Amino acid sequence: MLFRSAGAAPGGRGGGVGGSVGTAIQGLTDLMDRLDAAMAYGKTLARSNGKTGVVGFCWGGTGSFNYAAAQPGLSAAVVYYGNPTLTGEMTYETKLANVKAPVLGLYAGNDMRIDATIPDTEAAMKKLGKSYETHIYEGAGHGFMSAQAGAGGANLKAAQQSWPLVVAFYKKHLN
Repeated sequence: MLFRSAGAAPGGRGGGVGGSVGTAIQGLTDLMDRLDAAMAYGKTLARSNGKTGVVGFCWGGTGSFNYAAAQPGLSAAVVYYGNPTLTGEMTYETKLANVKAPVLGLYAGNDMRIDATIPDTEAAMKKLGKSYETHIYEGAGHGFMSAQAGAGGANLKAAQQSWPLVVAFYKKHLN
């Protein structure tokens, strides 16, 4: 399963899809149900080994993290510049307590909003005995996978270094 931000367009051009798509995505209230349905369908395929992984970018990275917290049957989660969503009095520990899948977090060094959440997320995952591997790419900006021409080459370098980690992570956890 793949999540993508509405504002990110392929080929390194951001924002080409329009504000109405972003509004529609933010209005998805049944995202977990849709992901559960996609997982169930995938498991019916002849070549399925019964394992499921998700990857998300930006808003989708947050969705990937939240799905790992909501779906104990998930086998692996990759989070590109996303964070777990806390609501009300929720703490990182309560949000992440049910995570069963290993999580790979890939972050931009120049992304203060998301990066500010990493230490608390790491501490909670460690305290809970959860697998959470993080990589922060210095000089890269938020959305580096879709804006590879940006940040003076740092985004391209981050994309080139991060994708092989995703492939290795999935080979380890989904085979």
